[in-house]
Formats: sequence, structure tokens, C-alpha cells
Amino acid sequence: MRASLIAVLTLVTLSGCTVTEASPSPASPIRFVLNDTYTLGDTAHVQIENVGDRTYRYRLSYAACALQYFVDDGRRFIIPPGTHCDMITYGTIRPGETKSLFEWKLDECVKDDWGCVRTKPLSPGTYTITGRFQAENSGNTVSASGSFDLLPSS
Repeated sequence: MRASLIAVLTLVTLSGCTVTEASPSPASPIRFVLNDTYTLGDTAHVQIENVGDRTYRYRLSYAACALQYFVDDGRRFIIPPGTHCDMITYGTIRPGETKSLFEWKLDECVKDDWGCVRTKPLSPGTYTITGRFQAENSGNTVSASGSFDLLPSS
């Protein structure tokens, strides 16, 4: 493998070509359905949509547990619907379908004791949800992410 990489790099150098960027990865067939913006005090109805041509599996019970949540500065946090995660069942989302995952009061869990026992509202900022979804009849997984801005209340 290393010899092949050296040969390719040598060929690129000798030919005078330069590689400026990798080709973009294809868009995910699974998309989060979120508003672009929410206001403090809102509730987000988190959904996913399958815009691809394959059926995917997603976590049906405690769907929030299988996802990750980030603030725009990169800090990861947990949310109340994603803290009590002992039962696992799966559902499928077929091409063209949209499925509701959970409702989120746009808060984060600050104390988890076999379920969230203390929360605080999110501060204004940009938030991202990420997840991985497995194709129903193969081991192939795809990543999806969705972001929104949380605005102060007026």
C-alpha cells in the first residue's frame, strides 16, 4: 500500500500536476428535518427524511439516544430525550418517507442519573445533530447531520 502511494505521488510530481482538493462526498440519503431557526422556548419536532433509493434502519425507541448533539464551538452535550436509553427497537424509513423521531424542548441535560434529572435551556447559538443510519439489507451506513440557529426570545 505504501509503495503504491509513493508511486502515485511520484507520478503526480513528475507530471507537474497538483491535487487541490478531494472530490466532494455525495449528499446523505438521510436528512434531518428541522427548522432553520428556533426561538428560546420553542420545541423542535425532530424528524428524518429518506431522499435516497434504499431503505434504512433508525432507532425507533429512544431515538434521541442514537444521535449526537454539538454546540457551534464543538462542545458535545446530551439532551433529556437521549438519557434513558435502555430499550432498543428499530424502525425502517423507506425512500420518500419522513419519520418523526422525538420532540425536544431545546434544552440540555446537566445531571443524568438513569434519566435526566436536571436540565437547562440552550443558549442562543448554532446547534448540530448528527447520526448514522444503516442500510436495511447491508452493513453500509451513512452519516447525516442537521443544524439550526437558536435565537433569543423577543
